[in-house]
Amino acid sequence: MSNRPRILLATWPFGTTGSRPLDLLRETGWELIANPHSRRLKPVEVAELIGDVDAVIAGTEPYTAEALAGAQRLRVIARVGIGLDSVDLDYCRQRGVAVTYTPDAPSQAVAELTVGNMIALLRHVHESDTSVREGVWNRLMGLLVGEATIGILGMGRIGGRVVDLLAPFGARILACDTDPEVRRRRQWPAVEWVDEARLLKESDVVSLHIPLNRANRGYLSAERLEQMKPGALLINTSRGPVVDEAALTRALTTRRLGGAALDVFENEPYEGPLARLDHVILTAHIGASARGSRYLMELGAAEDCVRVLNGEPPAHDALADMEWAE
Repeated sequence: MSNRPRILLATWPFGTTGSRPLDLLRETGWELIANPHSRRLKPVEVAELIGDVDAVIAGTEPYTAEALAGAQRLRVIARVGIGLDSVDLDYCRQRGVAVTYTPDAPSQAVAELTVGNMIALLRHVHESDTSVREGVWNRLMGLLVGEATIGILGMGRIGGRVVDLLAPFGARILACDTDPEVRRRRQWPAVEWVDEARLLKESDVVSLHIPLNRANRGYLSAERLEQMKPGALLINTSRGPVVDEAALTRALTTRRLGGAALDVFENEPYEGPLARLDHVILTAHIGASARGSRYLMELGAAEDCVRVLNGEPPAHDALADMEWAE
């Protein structure tokens, strides 16, 4: 076996939105190992492939303690994206494995998908599409964005961009964040800061932009769903497990909620009862799947991977941002 460092390109696809990320890795002269399955890796496949590599360009596939136990050469997991719930950060810290991520690159793409889904829900685009295909021709009456009260739960990188994109519509925007520093770092004149209970009670649309960590798993519980305004709409482009999926299914089936747009799920690919509801938009975790954002994500991951293997600090050190693991 070669003594050259070996880099596993676990995420797939990689290098299709621009050549620079792949060229950067090739220019090192290190051995690149492609994902042999051309899809998201399963847990057992992760364990099989990382056993003798020095670095991983990672997607959303799981890097559990069990999978990482046999990766004695591993020095860095460079995540293409922002979510770190798929990586056992505590184990990586104990083992001295660096973890990097690209927190800014996907933000605009996710924010745009959020606003696009918001408009689709408010105007019943998905339901009207179905009616036309079935020959019913339902001209459903919706709301202007400016008529709605929109609640943003989580005002970090993505939540803040959603607010910026909504500014021209003139909607009433309620915001809530568990981190008081978020409110101090930047001012949004059109935003009304409220507590969680008021946001849920008054919002016609609730959009989730919170990280998946121990505190937020199951955050939107049956109890919180019950607090939402009757007929309200839910958008989740953050992480699937922050929502109690069974409770949400009940709320949508009984029409306690008026609809939802979900890009993320407890288990992916999603197979479940939400797919049978005509007032729910389901997308296959495509929040960051825009060419410009994907390119920046891959480039940032490649650059930090090279930095760590060269003995330099990464630009975005996930282990230094431990709120993800708390």
